Amino acid sequence: MVDTTRVIAAKTEATYGTDAAPTLAANAILTRNYSSTPLEVDQVQRNLDTRKFGASRQKPSNARYRSAYEVELAGSGAAGTAPKWMTLLAAAGMKAANVTAGQKAEQVFAQVGDPSSSLTEYAWTGDQLRKSVGQRGTFSLDFTAGALPFAGLQFTGLVPAAAPRSQAAPGAADFTGWIEPVEVNNENSLFTLDGFGAVTRSLRIEAGRNVALRSLVGARYIKGGNHQATARVVIEAPGVAAKDYLAALATGDLVAWSFVHGKTAGNIVEASGTKAQITSIGETEEDDVLMFDIGLLLTVDGGADDLVLTAK
Repeated sequence: MVDTTRVIAAKTEATYGTDAAPTLAANAILTRNYSSTPLEVDQVQRNLDTRKFGASRQKPSNARYRSAYEVELAGSGAAGTAPKWMTLLAAAGMKAANVTAGQKAEQVFAQVGDPSSSLTEYAWTGDQLRKSVGQRGTFSLDFTAGALPFAGLQFTGLVPAAAPRSQAAPGAADFTGWIEPVEVNNENSLFTLDGFGAVTRSLRIEAGRNVALRSLVGARYIKGGNHQATARVVIEAPGVAAKDYLAALATGDLVAWSFVHGKTAGNIVEASGTKAQITSIGETEEDDVLMFDIGLLLTVDGGADDLVLTAK
């Protein structure tokens, strides 16, 4: 029997696919809803001609590890210090955090030619340790009123040749670097779209990054490719005189947006962009209030960053 307690540690690799040896003392990740596929394989079909009906034995190929989990979005506790979740996002399509001492840490998507980060993950389920190297992935962000903000992460990694699985108690984990977030609500949060402060139910952002295992002669690695970031925001429908979002949908004009969350220095998180296109608007009702469900395409038109994350 294996008890389903879960704890993980993840660390940026200095060399792709080389075990970075994360520890729970220095690299523990405070997760929720962790799940994994500790071994996933393809099957190479043989389709042999024999004198018997039935299947031929297949050949397992392309062994890989998948994990998915959520982490809360909060600052680091000190303005000018990057929060730990930025290390995870750097392996999910973002650049490493750009830190301005004493002020902020800022993160944007990596572009062509930028270094591509990767992680080594050690994951304990009960006393079962599973290892993965060369992890790369994608992510989503969720800011919903009445809840705590979080990032959802999905990673694919390689299975190391040496001791990928073992029986080992995890020991103590140090989570002190993970700061408690504040609730998304009227006191702590503000969403603006095209300069208008909207009454907001939720904002959800999807990185939309392509991730694939590349297994060739001479190379085997997880490729993090292009991305297409999108968002959905649910707001109270404003009067046309205050803000006509339907007009922006009709013209395809690009608009600025931002979601600022938190009031105290060291625990303020902002997601923003300057060139979003409204691609759809659906109508719903909530407590007899008309709501807009707005789809956004976060673009890089004019060389803009499609998504800017700031901790300050």
